[in-house]
Amino acid sequence: MIQILRKKDQYNTTVFNGKLIANKPVVSGFTGTVAPYSNLFYWSHGIAIDDCEFGLHPHEGFEIMTFILEGNVSHYDTSTRIWTPLEAGDFQVIQSNSGIQHRERIARGSRSFQIWFDPNFNKAIKEKPAYKDYHQKDFIPVSESGMKSITYVGETAKSAILTPSLVIKRLFLEKDSIQNLVLDSSCSYTFYMLRGNGNLEGHDMQENDAIRISNEDHLRIEFQNEGELFFIQTPVEPAYRTIWDH
Repeated sequence: MIQILRKKDQYNTTVFNGKLIANKPVVSGFTGTVAPYSNLFYWSHGIAIDDCEFGLHPHEGFEIMTFILEGNVSHYDTSTRIWTPLEAGDFQVIQSNSGIQHRERIARGSRSFQIWFDPNFNKAIKEKPAYKDYHQKDFIPVSESGMKSITYVGETAKSAILTPSLVIKRLFLEKDSIQNLVLDSSCSYTFYMLRGNGNLEGHDMQENDAIRISNEDHLRIEFQNEGELFFIQTPVEPAYRTIWDH
């Protein structure tokens, strides 16, 4: 199954009187095209038009990852009780577990992903909350056949997370590149076009489009110019019942 999610078909919103705009390829409570799947239930791509701040607010039971694509973000939570600066290439992991509160200051011009996972809510809610930040230097790019990749989560990545069977990568494709990626047919994928124009399995893709894939064993990618993709791999059927299936 291959499902195309153009930016206009995602959930688009603004907050802080237009200071922050966001498009969301995964979010609950709206159309079926952006509905949660597997253990992934929220994915927001935010761009700060001006400085803005999310005030102190609570989370519990979920694992929250924020990837800084451009600019910088400062983060405070009730686990560390300090402000932590994050810059382009960094990402943070909040394991909200039994309950945590946090706040974020986002600098003008910043761009980031915030992505939420259910690591097994019924177990996580019984554990103490935790916070960890990772930096660009923690992840060594690997180059092969005209493509560079960075693995943030899974395989040999040094990040420690709760959500099982999860892989998160960023792919950098060279000009006039054709790649045939081997996929796991027991997994679901969402690819997000960060930069450039390309063709994924015969579908023309533009910046900020997304493509959902499941029960497929390969993906053909073509780029005439340089391009950049971010993707998340999760099991089609998690080994536990997710919170939105209850």
